[in-house]
Amino acid sequence: MASLNKLYENPVMQKLQTLGGKFQSNNALNAISNGMMGTMSLILAGSIFTIIATLLSLTGVLQATDTVYQWLQLPYNMTLGLVSVAVAFGIAYSYSKSLGIGKELANGFVSMFLFLMVASPAHSVVLEDGSALTVLDTSFLGATGLFTAIIMSLVVVRIIKFCTDHNVTIKMPDSVPPFLGDSFAALIPLVINIVLWCGLNTLCQNILSASIPALIIGLLSVPLGALISVPGMFVLGFICMLLWSMGIHGTAITNAIVFPVLMGAYQVNAELVASGAAPVFSAVMLFGALTTVGGTGNVLPLAICCLRSKSAQLRAVGKAGVVPAVFNISEPMLFGAPIMYNPILAVPFILNGLITMLIIYLGYMVGFLQPGYVLIMTALPVFMQEVLGSMAWQNIFIPIVAFVVGYLVYSPFVRIYDKQCLENEQAETASAGK
Repeated sequence: MASLNKLYENPVMQKLQTLGGKFQSNNALNAISNGMMGTMSLILAGSIFTIIATLLSLTGVLQATDTVYQWLQLPYNMTLGLVSVAVAFGIAYSYSKSLGIGKELANGFVSMFLFLMVASPAHSVVLEDGSALTVLDTSFLGATGLFTAIIMSLVVVRIIKFCTDHNVTIKMPDSVPPFLGDSFAALIPLVINIVLWCGLNTLCQNILSASIPALIIGLLSVPLGALISVPGMFVLGFICMLLWSMGIHGTAITNAIVFPVLMGAYQVNAELVASGAAPVFSAVMLFGALTTVGGTGNVLPLAICCLRSKSAQLRAVGKAGVVPAVFNISEPMLFGAPIMYNPILAVPFILNGLITMLIIYLGYMVGFLQPGYVLIMTALPVFMQEVLGSMAWQNIFIPIVAFVVGYLVYSPFVRIYDKQCLENEQAETASAGK
């Protein structure tokens, strides 16, 4: 306890805590946090159905091609698969409220509408029977479009505020009902936003042959291509976790580099095993250390730490996130804690995976851990994926190591954040009692 107290009193930790307080008081960052946390119930509900589908699949009751299995996966696909749409609405709503410009609901809808126009414009396709169908491309409506949704929501609201502050609106007579007057008042800011975002998106598509979301993902992916090596995996891991902590889908960006190499490594090993030879280690296999116990960021130990917290907020997040984390679904913790734009939790979120990666690498080098040769493309409960992917009992120690490292790394930072959350809750209670 004395050592922990010294850690809390460390100047670096004190500065980190001060920085966290400043982040929490920032309107834009608060809006981002609130917008993301608002999606937690959606993601949690979808996660429950995914867990049921996974259990039924593992026990042989259902196959992935069964209609019931596909039905059980639908809620998850329609929650996480559309999470950026909900975030675009939630951030704009919260940001409008914190800036005091009013019309929060209308501004949320405007932001969501504009995000859909940019990230998923309607296309007409001709089916095999000759009939035409209008469809929306959902590629960037999930977590891959998250950073675009964040930027657009903040800029959209700022444009609306600028127009409101400078009376760049259509004013109706006082006799006009308020809801009708608000609709006309929002017309000019809406047109400005449409011209800005649709014009910018069209410009990007015509000149660079990519939409704004695709351009963001592409630009961030290009410089990472030379990083496929053992040191490169540590760099990619750091970048992936850092991007997640900034609200960018780091996995989607780094997967453009990691996944093709990973598939090749597993194919080589599958051929070796089929010929009677032993599978070989590839540096790209280290990337799994970032997600082995609780999904992205190894958040299962974080959920356990939250369950032991004193603040009601963190205990609630821990209760909501612990079961999905057992099934390697990290979104309830990522959005609920939250980790994004939260410097106190971002540090252990980034650090624990890198330490785990180093220990696992040493395990491979001494020959204890075994390389995988069965590529499993679905989320499985903790302990299962590593064993089934390699058919080696030794690999059960990968999530064990990750849990121990994660708990030791997350614990002191959660204590700091818990203290901050508890003080905020006590201040709110005292304020409400006056």
